[in-house]
Amino acid sequence: MITTLEKVREGMPVVVRQIHGGHKIRQRLGSLGIHVDDSVKIIRAGFFWGPVLIEIHGTQLGIGHGMAEKIEVAVKEKE
Repeated sequence: MITTLEKVREGMPVVVRQIHGGHKIRQRLGSLGIHVDDSVKIIRAGFFWGPVLIEIHGTQLGIGHGMAEKIEVAVKEKE
């Protein structure tokens, strides 16, 4: 299932498929370690437009909903 990062429920593992946006957003996400084909786990989806807390490469970080809606992800199948 393809969706955006902001719409994924907590605890779901996903894989980044595409980043929509210009050079600046790609550069910013790249500096945070978020690239295409990376595995991401949603720790907490913020309420009322709070940050989305994710785990990537063993590190937890928070990103805003504006950035999260530009990250297209595929939900991983259960193994």
